[in-house]
Amino acid sequence: MQVTADKLAQDLLALWMHMMRGGVSRSIALLDGLGLGLHQIKTLDTLHARGEDPTVNELAELLGLSLPGTSRNVDGLIRAGLVERREDDRDRRMKRLRLTDAGRDAIERVNAARLEGLEAFTDSLPPEQRDALAAALGPIVKGLA
Repeated sequence: MQVTADKLAQDLLALWMHMMRGGVSRSIALLDGLGLGLHQIKTLDTLHARGEDPTVNELAELLGLSLPGTSRNVDGLIRAGLVERREDDRDRRMKRLRLTDAGRDAIERVNAARLEGLEAFTDSLPPEQRDALAAALGPIVKGLA
């Protein structure tokens, strides 16, 4: 029997909600301690994963947010010392964004808290379910790279 995309999406949502309930308290406490909101974390995540330093306009497109909202978000991260704005090497009129060392440290701490939550979830699984999940995720994760 082949599972429908809708059914799989519903099952993934149920799994995601279960994992979030179990591990989210550590992440929320960390975000609160860092003074960061969801848009700011999404911004730090995007800058961390990006190979090159985007402009604010490019970042807004990547995040799916408005340019004014992204600009305010970035300004707050700059004030917090997590992001820096620099001149483009080829066009001095353009400004590029990148994480500071403090920004990299913040997102790495958030990712460590996320990983702790996932480890707690996977530790709770019986070995046969853990093996089945690993077998199913293997080809998917390989395709993400």
